[in-house]
Amino acid sequence: MKVGRICVVGAGTMGTGIAQAAAQAGIRVHLLDTSGEAMLRSQRLLNRSLRRGVDTGRITPQDAERVRTHVSWEPTWQVLREADWVIEAVRDVPEVKREVLRVLHGDVREDVPVATNTLMMPVEELAQQFGRPGWFLGMHFFNPPPAMRLVLINPTRWTRSDVVEAAIDLCRRMGKEPRTSEDVPRPVVNRIFGAALTTAIEMWAEGAEAEAIDSAVELGLGHAMGPLRTADLMGLDVVLAMLRSLYEQTGDERYRPPEALEELVREEKLGRKSGEGFYTYPEDL
Repeated sequence: MKVGRICVVGAGTMGTGIAQAAAQAGIRVHLLDTSGEAMLRSQRLLNRSLRRGVDTGRITPQDAERVRTHVSWEPTWQVLREADWVIEAVRDVPEVKREVLRVLHGDVREDVPVATNTLMMPVEELAQQFGRPGWFLGMHFFNPPPAMRLVLINPTRWTRSDVVEAAIDLCRRMGKEPRTSEDVPRPVVNRIFGAALTTAIEMWAEGAEAEAIDSAVELGLGHAMGPLRTADLMGLDVVLAMLRSLYEQTGDERYRPPEALEELVREEKLGRKSGEGFYTYPEDL
């Protein structure tokens, strides 16, 4: 399957990051969102990410400019007809997913694969709601998508083999390391991270400094980024939803969301994207 143009549905943190990762690979991307506010926020997120990439030397100014020319923001569903591949990256709220999948079924060409970025909701259930399960699969990127190399590919029992192969090829084209659910248990990353994170949050709530906790994990365990710094980068609202889902699925107390995290989210201290979480961030970061 030739993929020259991707449509990412949902211009949030994950959708914007996926769009950037695809654009860096030279793929043209439509970021589709019906909220004008979300699209403006997405444009700021992308510019901020590109600026950080240039400042840290991960990308050149020319690369950043090329990404900007490869990404467009679209407010209407008609753009779906132009896509060779669609990635759904809206919030993990069942009624929101159902409505989006209903529109995708009607507007996406019948020979175009649709991937969901969810790691919380059952992919087979979403495939049935979409209505063309042979052309549907899970394709989960980790935050931030431009930097994180792992992508989990989760086909259903109905997903066509050529769609799975095309998803793997697309990930590799984007410089990612795809792993199918046969290679890696689907929730393994969230479960390991979730257990480490709840412990770190409890220690932080007891008075330990976030920097001290993260530095110990980075230096003592060899992690590139400590759990609290990672949570701020992911977005604490996203992290809270992940922990709630894990706790509901397993009943394991290790995943019960700490009250300190609940309180931060209630106060809209969501990490980097709001300027404050476990750390505080300058406005231009």
